[in-house]
Amino acid sequence: MSRSEQEVGLLGSRSESAAEPKPIDEPLRLVHHHPGYLRIRSGAFVQPKDDDPIVAAAQTAAETASGFRSWTLNPKTGSVVVEYEPGTLDADDLLKHIAKSAGFRGVANWAGSSKTSREELVSAFLDTVQDVNQVVGQLTGERADLRELVPTALAAVSVLSFILNEDRGRLPQWSSALYRSYRIFMQWHRPEVRTRERAARQQEERAGSGKRRDSRRGGEEE
Repeated sequence: MSRSEQEVGLLGSRSESAAEPKPIDEPLRLVHHHPGYLRIRSGAFVQPKDDDPIVAAAQTAAETASGFRSWTLNPKTGSVVVEYEPGTLDADDLLKHIAKSAGFRGVANWAGSSKTSREELVSAFLDTVQDVNQVVGQLTGERADLRELVPTALAAVSVLSFILNEDRGRLPQWSSALYRSYRIFMQWHRPEVRTRERAARQQEERAGSGKRRDSRRGGEEE
């Protein structure tokens, strides 16, 4: 069976019965890809209706592909994460098939578009960071992510800079690297830090009220 025949065979009975979406005058944008993971984006995916034919056709094209795992749409940003079995399905074939089924004008890499707006660049960058963070979490068994690894790396740089001292070359001053490590860790873990601080204050207040009660009881006994 040829590749084109395989692409046609990706669709099942669901797509055959679905309404044909109207052509869209924009490409389906690929934001990020690594084996088994695709993040795509389109203005047509932003706050879609429940019965939107474009989203339905795109999702059906992905879901009926051999090796498909999951489809996750973020309606606020118009980005979709498609997970699939690497080796079972070719990413390029899947992208072209989704684009053709949903009526997009081909597939484009967002980084290669000269018309990409600043908002799209920032959003794509954040999506990429989230993707990297997810990969790190998977590699560490969800025991750590960039919130821990980045400060840890900076702390290691600080130690190395301190040991090398004047021979540190392009490494930053050890105190600067250590301070940045602390600031990044505290910034990225602000909710957890605030929860701990609140619990510590409550414990101090309970301990203080307990001491005041004990002192009043001692005074009454005297």
